[in-house]
Amino acid sequence: MRLVAHRGFDEQYSANSVAAIRGAIPHSDMVEVDVRRCASGELVVAHNALVDIGIDGVDEVDELTASELAALDAHDGEGIQTLETVLDSIPADVGVNLELKDPEITEQALDVASSIPHDVVVSSFDPEALRGVSPEADANVELAYVLGATPTDSLAVAKNLDCAFVHPNAWLCLLTGIVGDAHDAGLEVNAWTVDSRPGAWALTRRGVDGLIASSPHVTAWVD
Repeated sequence: MRLVAHRGFDEQYSANSVAAIRGAIPHSDMVEVDVRRCASGELVVAHNALVDIGIDGVDEVDELTASELAALDAHDGEGIQTLETVLDSIPADVGVNLELKDPEITEQALDVASSIPHDVVVSSFDPEALRGVSPEADANVELAYVLGATPTDSLAVAKNLDCAFVHPNAWLCLLTGIVGDAHDAGLEVNAWTVDSRPGAWALTRRGVDGLIASSPHVTAWVD
Protein backbone atom coordinates (compact mmCIF):
# COMPACT_ATOMS: atom_id res chain seq x y z
CA MET A 1 0.00 0.00 0.00
CA ARG A 2 1.44 3.33 -1.12
CA LEU A 3 1.25 6.05 1.53
CA VAL A 4 1.28 9.62 0.22
CA ALA A 5 1.65 12.45 2.74
CA HIS A 6 -1.09 14.96 1.90
CA ARG A 7 0.61 18.36 1.98
CA GLY A 8 3.11 16.78 4.38
CA PHE A 9 0.50 15.10 6.66
CA ASP A 10 -1.51 18.26 7.21
CA GLU A 11 -3.37 16.89 10.22
CA GLN A 12 -0.12 16.89 12.19
CA TYR A 13 1.81 19.78 10.66
CA SER A 14 1.24 23.11 8.94
CA ALA A 15 0.30 22.14 5.38
CA ASN A 16 2.90 22.44 2.63
CA SER A 17 5.62 23.68 4.97
CA VAL A 18 9.20 22.44 5.00
CA ALA A 19 8.66 21.36 8.62
CA ALA A 20 5.71 19.23 7.50
CA ILE A 21 7.70 17.66 4.68
CA ARG A 22 10.58 16.77 6.98
CA GLY A 23 8.17 15.30 9.53
CA ALA A 24 6.43 13.21 6.87
CA ILE A 25 9.53 11.77 5.21
CA PRO A 26 10.18 8.91 7.69
CA HIS A 27 6.58 7.68 7.38
CA SER A 28 5.66 8.07 3.72
CA ASP A 29 6.50 6.71 0.28
CA MET A 30 5.64 9.99 -1.41
CA VAL A 31 4.96 13.59 -0.41
CA GLU A 32 2.19 15.60 -2.10
CA VAL A 33 2.46 19.39 -2.36
CA ASP A 34 0.38 22.08 -4.08
CA VAL A 35 2.17 24.22 -6.65
CA ARG A 36 1.47 27.77 -7.84
CA ARG A 37 3.52 30.54 -9.46
CA CYS A 38 4.31 33.79 -7.66
CA ALA A 39 4.79 37.32 -8.99
CA SER A 40 8.54 36.97 -9.41
CA GLY A 41 8.12 33.86 -11.57
CA GLU A 42 9.20 31.09 -9.20
CA LEU A 43 7.02 28.11 -8.41
CA VAL A 44 5.94 28.12 -4.77
CA VAL A 45 4.21 25.59 -2.56
CA ALA A 46 0.77 26.85 -1.55
CA HIS A 47 -2.72 25.37 -1.70
CA ASN A 48 -4.82 28.54 -1.68
CA ALA A 49 -4.60 31.43 -4.11
CA LEU A 50 -5.02 33.82 -1.17
CA VAL A 51 -2.66 34.06 1.78
CA ASP A 52 -3.88 34.75 5.32
CA ILE A 53 -1.48 37.65 5.84
CA GLY A 54 -0.86 40.04 2.95
CA ILE A 55 1.66 42.80 2.32
CA ASP A 56 0.37 46.36 1.83
CA GLY A 57 -3.12 45.03 1.18
CA VAL A 58 -1.97 42.43 -1.38
CA ASP A 59 -2.96 38.92 -0.38
CA GLU A 60 -2.75 36.80 -3.54
CA VAL A 61 0.12 34.38 -4.11
CA ASP A 62 0.54 35.39 -7.75
CA GLU A 63 0.85 39.08 -6.78
CA LEU A 64 3.61 38.56 -4.21
CA THR A 65 7.25 37.79 -4.91
CA ALA A 66 9.05 34.72 -3.63
CA SER A 67 10.94 36.79 -1.06
CA GLU A 68 7.72 38.46 0.13
CA LEU A 69 5.99 35.09 0.49
CA ALA A 70 8.97 33.63 2.35
CA ALA A 71 8.84 36.54 4.79
CA LEU A 72 5.22 35.88 5.75
CA ASP A 73 4.40 34.01 8.95
CA ALA A 74 2.27 31.51 7.08
CA HIS A 75 3.25 28.29 8.83
CA ASP A 76 4.01 28.75 12.54
CA GLY A 77 6.82 31.16 11.78
CA GLU A 78 7.67 29.69 8.39
CA GLY A 79 6.79 31.54 5.20
CA ILE A 80 5.55 30.15 1.91
CA GLN A 81 8.55 28.48 0.29
CA THR A 82 9.65 28.02 -3.28
CA LEU A 83 9.20 24.57 -4.79
CA GLU A 84 12.98 24.36 -5.15
CA THR A 85 13.44 24.89 -1.39
CA VAL A 86 10.84 22.25 -0.55
CA LEU A 87 12.30 19.69 -2.95
CA ASP A 88 15.76 20.23 -1.47
CA SER A 89 14.35 18.90 1.83
CA ILE A 90 13.13 15.60 0.31
CA PRO A 91 15.55 12.65 -0.04
CA ALA A 92 15.88 11.18 -3.51
CA ASP A 93 14.29 7.87 -2.47
CA VAL A 94 11.02 9.56 -1.46
CA GLY A 95 8.60 10.25 -4.30
CA VAL A 96 7.06 13.64 -5.00
CA ASN A 97 3.50 14.44 -6.11
CA LEU A 98 3.23 17.93 -7.59
CA GLU A 99 -0.43 18.98 -7.70
CA LEU A 100 -0.68 21.83 -10.18
CA LYS A 101 -3.19 24.55 -9.32
CA ASP A 102 -2.73 26.45 -12.58
CA PRO A 103 -2.53 24.92 -16.08
CA GLU A 104 -0.17 27.70 -17.15
CA ILE A 105 2.64 26.38 -14.94
CA THR A 106 2.81 22.88 -16.42
CA GLU A 107 5.88 23.40 -18.58
CA GLN A 108 7.77 25.06 -15.74
CA ALA A 109 6.82 22.28 -13.33
CA LEU A 110 7.96 19.63 -15.79
CA ASP A 111 11.30 21.39 -16.15
CA VAL A 112 11.69 21.14 -12.38
CA ALA A 113 10.56 17.50 -12.33
CA SER A 114 13.06 16.52 -15.02
CA SER A 115 15.91 18.06 -13.07
CA ILE A 116 15.48 16.12 -9.82
CA PRO A 117 16.28 12.48 -8.99
CA HIS A 118 12.90 11.71 -7.38
CA ASP A 119 10.09 9.68 -8.87
CA VAL A 120 7.50 12.36 -9.68
CA VAL A 121 3.75 12.28 -10.16
CA VAL A 122 2.30 15.44 -11.70
CA SER A 123 -1.41 15.72 -10.88
CA SER A 124 -4.25 18.17 -11.35
CA PHE A 125 -8.03 18.57 -11.23
CA ASP A 126 -7.69 20.52 -14.48
CA PRO A 127 -7.18 18.25 -17.51
CA GLU A 128 -5.66 21.19 -19.38
CA ALA A 129 -2.73 21.12 -16.95
CA LEU A 130 -1.97 17.56 -18.06
CA ARG A 131 -2.96 17.72 -21.71
CA GLY A 132 -0.13 17.41 -24.17
CA VAL A 133 2.36 16.17 -21.58
CA SER A 134 4.23 13.08 -22.72
CA PRO A 135 5.39 10.91 -19.78
CA GLU A 136 7.69 9.09 -22.20
CA ALA A 137 9.70 12.31 -22.47
CA ASP A 138 10.95 11.84 -18.92
CA ALA A 139 11.10 8.40 -17.35
CA ASN A 140 10.76 9.66 -13.76
CA VAL A 141 7.49 11.58 -14.38
CA GLU A 142 3.99 10.07 -14.39
CA LEU A 143 0.61 11.78 -14.59
CA ALA A 144 -2.47 11.60 -12.36
CA TYR A 145 -5.94 13.01 -12.99
CA VAL A 146 -7.63 14.13 -9.76
CA LEU A 147 -11.35 13.43 -9.39
CA GLY A 148 -13.70 15.13 -6.94
CA ALA A 149 -16.66 13.60 -5.12
CA THR A 150 -18.93 14.09 -8.15
CA PRO A 151 -16.66 14.05 -11.20
CA THR A 152 -18.14 15.15 -14.50
CA ASP A 153 -15.42 13.45 -16.52
CA SER A 154 -14.99 9.74 -16.98
CA LEU A 155 -11.89 7.60 -16.63
CA ALA A 156 -11.59 7.94 -20.39
CA VAL A 157 -10.22 11.44 -19.78
CA ALA A 158 -7.38 10.02 -17.71
CA LYS A 159 -6.62 7.44 -20.37
CA ASN A 160 -6.72 10.10 -23.08
CA LEU A 161 -4.22 12.13 -21.06
CA ASP A 162 -1.93 9.08 -20.82
CA CYS A 163 -2.16 9.06 -17.02
CA ALA A 164 -0.75 6.24 -14.93
CA PHE A 165 -3.01 7.12 -11.98
CA VAL A 166 -6.35 8.53 -11.03
CA HIS A 167 -6.74 10.25 -7.67
CA PRO A 168 -10.44 10.00 -6.75
CA ASN A 169 -12.07 11.46 -3.67
CA ALA A 170 -12.17 8.73 -1.00
CA TRP A 171 -15.98 8.76 -0.87
CA LEU A 172 -16.10 8.15 -4.61
CA CYS A 173 -13.97 5.05 -4.05
CA LEU A 174 -16.23 3.79 -1.27
CA LEU A 175 -19.62 4.50 -2.83
CA THR A 176 -19.03 3.65 -6.49
CA GLY A 177 -17.21 1.06 -8.56
CA ILE A 178 -14.54 3.47 -9.72
CA VAL A 179 -11.64 1.49 -8.24
CA GLY A 180 -12.47 -1.62 -10.23
CA ASP A 181 -13.26 0.42 -13.33
CA ALA A 182 -9.92 2.23 -13.06
CA HIS A 183 -8.03 -1.03 -12.69
CA ASP A 184 -9.85 -2.43 -15.73
CA ALA A 185 -8.67 0.65 -17.62
CA GLY A 186 -5.06 0.03 -16.54
CA LEU A 187 -4.97 2.90 -14.03
CA GLU A 188 -3.72 2.77 -10.45
CA VAL A 189 -5.83 4.46 -7.78
CA ASN A 190 -4.61 6.75 -4.99
CA ALA A 191 -7.58 7.87 -2.85
CA TRP A 192 -7.72 11.28 -1.17
CA THR A 193 -7.93 12.57 1.50
CA VAL A 194 -7.82 9.75 4.03
CA ASP A 195 -8.13 11.05 7.59
CA SER A 196 -9.16 8.03 9.67
CA ARG A 197 -8.11 4.45 10.32
CA PRO A 198 -11.55 3.01 9.52
CA GLY A 199 -11.49 4.93 6.26
CA ALA A 200 -8.07 3.52 5.38
CA TRP A 201 -9.27 0.02 6.24
CA ALA A 202 -12.37 0.36 4.05
CA LEU A 203 -10.39 1.79 1.13
CA THR A 204 -7.89 -1.05 1.39
CA ARG A 205 -10.77 -3.52 1.16
CA ARG A 206 -11.95 -1.64 -1.93
CA GLY A 207 -8.58 -2.35 -3.53
CA VAL A 208 -7.02 1.10 -3.82
CA ASP A 209 -3.31 1.15 -4.59
CA GLY A 210 -2.46 4.13 -2.41
CA LEU A 211 -3.73 6.40 0.32
CA ILE A 212 -3.22 10.16 0.16
CA ALA A 213 -3.45 10.67 3.89
CA SER A 214 -3.56 13.49 6.39
CA SER A 215 -1.69 11.45 9.02
CA PRO A 216 0.58 8.38 8.97
CA HIS A 217 -1.50 6.81 11.72
CA VAL A 218 -4.32 5.92 9.33
CA THR A 219 -2.33 2.91 8.13
CA ALA A 220 -2.59 1.19 11.52
CA TRP A 221 -5.75 -0.45 10.11
CA VAL A 222 -4.09 -1.61 6.91
CA ASP A 223 -3.08 -5.28 6.78
